[in-house]
Amino acid sequence: MKSSFEIKNLISNFDKNLENIIQEDIPVLKQIKKFVITSGGKRIRPVTHYLFCKFLNVNLRENSWLDVGSVAELIHAASLLHDDVVDNASIRRGKPTVGAKFGNKTAILAGDYLLACGISRLNLLKLPEIMEIFTKVLRELSVSELLQMEWEKNPKITLKIYNSIIYGKTASLFGACTESSAVLAGLVGKQRTEILDYGIRLGLLFQKKDDCLDYFTESKESGKEFLKDFYNGLYTYPILILRERASSSDKKVISNLLSKESRSSLDAQTILELMEKYQIQSHLNLELQKEREYLMNFLNRFENSKEKTLFLEQLTKLG
Repeated sequence: MKSSFEIKNLISNFDKNLENIIQEDIPVLKQIKKFVITSGGKRIRPVTHYLFCKFLNVNLRENSWLDVGSVAELIHAASLLHDDVVDNASIRRGKPTVGAKFGNKTAILAGDYLLACGISRLNLLKLPEIMEIFTKVLRELSVSELLQMEWEKNPKITLKIYNSIIYGKTASLFGACTESSAVLAGLVGKQRTEILDYGIRLGLLFQKKDDCLDYFTESKESGKEFLKDFYNGLYTYPILILRERASSSDKKVISNLLSKESRSSLDAQTILELMEKYQIQSHLNLELQKEREYLMNFLNRFENSKEKTLFLEQLTKLG
């Protein structure tokens, strides 16, 4: 209970800072600002940045960490606005998307505005290394989104292409959150690279776990509509692993299901039976557990603290 309370307080601090960073100029931006701050996100990216600042003994009396973490959340929020337009999504976290509520043009421009607010705040910090880190993330987000548009429904997609997409779409921002902590701590060379690599691996695990929720978690607590990715015909991680392990005849079945104009509940039953036949859930659980154990063991280099306990609790949920 205590750790949950501390996380809520930390999230509240980031939300208050977002209020200051997003300087709305017209009424519609004021509404979108409220939408972004009250969207119900877990703020896992800024929280990760803060916890690594604690692990690395960054001077928290200076508020650079607060601004950097807040900008990471702004970039994430902007990418969601753009994603929803690209995906033609009308609902996110049980609420109408900005595109559904205000129109897709407004959503795109609002996302751009959030990015501009974030970059403006980073510029005030006068930390060129951190500015370069987040500028690179923006490039990688754009490239990965274009890759995803090209490949997510293409049966020729490979695991290598999938990994490139989720690196740019998810892992690069996690990497920026940890690497920027290393910069604030004054780390260079191998030490900084190791902290960056940790964030990237955390982001990859996070995205793969999210992909698995679509096929293996029916609970409303997941925040995802069960089998939504399948009904949309997307080649996400569970499908790619299933295809890799399936027989030639079953590969054809999978391809036929994903290439249909639309998929029925009978199709869903078929894909779930194939997942069970090839023990995909067990295989992926083992893979994700091994990666989670690496991430947890990495933390052994840091002293025990309440922040370390908090982070370990978050990692446990990704196994």
